[in-house]
Amino acid sequence: MSKNETEGLVLVLDVGETMSTKINRTTTYLQSCVDIIQMIVQRKMFQSSKDEIGLTLFGCDQTDNELWDGSSDDFRHVSLVRCLSIVDWEMLDYVQNKIAVSNIRGDVLDGILVALNHFADDQNKKKTFKEKRVIVLTDFSSCSNDDFKLKEIGKNLARQSIRLDVISPFSEDDANKEEKPNSETNSNSDDHHGSKQMTIAQKEALNLLNNLCEQAEGCLFSFDETLSLLSTYQARTIKSSGTKYQMTIGEKFSLPIVSMIKCKESKPEIFRFKKVFAKDENVELKTDRARFTKDDEQRDLNDKTDTVDAFKYGSTYVPIDSDTVSLKLEVEKCFNILGFTKSENVHKHYFSGDSVNQIMPDPSSGPQVEEAFVNMVRAMFEENVFGIVRKVFNSRSSPEMGCLIPYVTKETTCLFYLSLPFDDDLKKITLENFSIMKKFKPNDKQLSLVDDLIDSLDLSRKIDQDEEELYDPHTTFNPYIQRMFQSIALRATNPSDELPSFDEHITNTHLAKIGSRIRNNTTQNILKRIQDEFPLRELVKKAKKNEENIFEKTKIENKEEVELISMNDENLTDILESGLESNKVKKVGTVNPVGDFKILAEKIVSSNSQEAKEEFEQICMQIQEIIKDLFEESLRQANSFNDADLNDMTVFSFQEKSFNCVKIMRQYSLKLNLHSEFNSFLKTFKIYLINESLKIKMAKYVENFWQKFFIDNNLGLINNLECTDSEVSSDAAEKFLTSLNENSNNSAKDIEETKEKEEVEDLLDLM
Repeated sequence: MSKNETEGLVLVLDVGETMSTKINRTTTYLQSCVDIIQMIVQRKMFQSSKDEIGLTLFGCDQTDNELWDGSSDDFRHVSLVRCLSIVDWEMLDYVQNKIAVSNIRGDVLDGILVALNHFADDQNKKKTFKEKRVIVLTDFSSCSNDDFKLKEIGKNLARQSIRLDVISPFSEDDANKEEKPNSETNSNSDDHHGSKQMTIAQKEALNLLNNLCEQAEGCLFSFDETLSLLSTYQARTIKSSGTKYQMTIGEKFSLPIVSMIKCKESKPEIFRFKKVFAKDENVELKTDRARFTKDDEQRDLNDKTDTVDAFKYGSTYVPIDSDTVSLKLEVEKCFNILGFTKSENVHKHYFSGDSVNQIMPDPSSGPQVEEAFVNMVRAMFEENVFGIVRKVFNSRSSPEMGCLIPYVTKETTCLFYLSLPFDDDLKKITLENFSIMKKFKPNDKQLSLVDDLIDSLDLSRKIDQDEEELYDPHTTFNPYIQRMFQSIALRATNPSDELPSFDEHITNTHLAKIGSRIRNNTTQNILKRIQDEFPLRELVKKAKKNEENIFEKTKIENKEEVELISMNDENLTDILESGLESNKVKKVGTVNPVGDFKILAEKIVSSNSQEAKEEFEQICMQIQEIIKDLFEESLRQANSFNDADLNDMTVFSFQEKSFNCVKIMRQYSLKLNLHSEFNSFLKTFKIYLINESLKIKMAKYVENFWQKFFIDNNLGLINNLECTDSEVSSDAAEKFLTSLNENSNNSAKDIEETKEKEEVEDLLDLM
């Protein structure tokens, strides 16, 4: 920051006897003024500001200023305790620990004149300030009303272009209020104005200083107004110089533009902590590094030539020679508009990055460029389109994609640039749509209640016509940063003191105030009604089944619990879990074939597309292979045991899993009216079982499987009573469900005839 951009500020503080008046039970006028000065100093420090601040006290025991002649009462008890200089911790320590109330009354006009003289002093004439300010902190009890001094102050303010501001416990409205009775005054003793009402002399002094402020384009602030303005720390403000690009559309159209940061996440330098030696500042810090191998020998690698850069590819380290191999894409600085798209295609959740840039035409390129740029922005605004951009900051940076949003007002016509993600950055998460479930469909009363709740929590509304919005980003600061600054400031000046509570900090109280405005009786009543309309029920966890009761149905006496865990009325947990998993299912797997098939089949049912038949046949082929594999696994398990029991748990579990797959396939074949695929499979599967039953060792397991699952459960072919399009009669379906032994001979004949037909067809193909 150059000298002509710095600000010169002299603080004039009243430390007279009246400044000991209490605002409340613990805080005096002087303490409030000291808090304000601390905030001003701390803001400058945390901003790394080059602004210079001076401090003048009036009403103090000592006298130290150049205007006092040594004997006169004029300018007595006024001290310039800090000359104009950049703020430091020494000044902050002086303000916090060395300012106290005296038993003397000074003159506020003398303090102002000493401050103005300090600006005009010979040692400060070489300093060039962009702005000059004098801030007076007083309770208006010490003012001489000297016409000569008033004229001198007015002349100096005008000649040096100095702004005058006054901070006090009172506001302009207080000067116009009539004095209240003592009883009413005492009842309001905890007001921010204090227990003492303004005297006539204080009102005259307030009006006098207010006139001076108006002449010097200044303002009069109360303590409350000042604390809310200054109690937030700000990081260093850096003026954006802008980055120049050539904005291109195609190969022939190009416009010179300037990109400036409009909004960016605040990351103060204070968070970049440095390692220091706490006890002795003169000790030099050294960092020792050692490299060792991971082998058994633990060799010390002192020479950097023994190490090379490598990239971990899986579990393997791939050496990279940085001199010969460049892993970065070679790019050039650019700002290319790839095309335009409707604004609804760019969703808000696509916006990424930590900043928003404002795009303006390069002012040095002339009016023709500005006219072309404005016309393009207005055309984008009228067509409601965004530009998609490929941006490269410089040749060493990675390319990024972003969008250009047109912004047109009476004062400004520009583009806003926001970063967009690539496909690799997107996390594809799709949740189930609860609106299609009748159980979760809200009624009109529930929808109306939620609408009322949203309206009651709206921070953008204005309760009164003259009132500002409840939430204003310009006055809401990050409480995390504010707490960090508050803690560091205290540790720097009083290392042994405990950190103060953040509850009373203005940032926290501002947020609490916003919350209290929306947490009113209306909101509480709506929440109670919502609680009645949306009752919560405790879900019963399903008991873990052990080996003894794995196939037994859980006995539940309570009807409500039966309703909660029944298959026809799934609980919310099951639906959420199935909803999250359903998007991952692409084919029928072996871990949960029934669940996978059900999810895929439900998608086909809900899509109701023309390709539904083909998609269903595809998943049927997948589950058919699993049915056969599971049954064959049951036979392998039976074969591994010598004369295994028919009810062996291992064999039974595989057979039951295979049967459940057949069952779910039949269920959705009926639902989709695609019976032919299932009937064809079941006929083929029965022939396969008959062939397996001819093997003497496996006969009893196969026959038991068919009898126990298919015949006992009456699960056979889909007949014309279940599906009118089916060619299978009910008698034929009943006849199909007979013992495998009764059909073994007929099946064998059918198999031989089928083989003969296939051999003839193969022979004809060869001819």
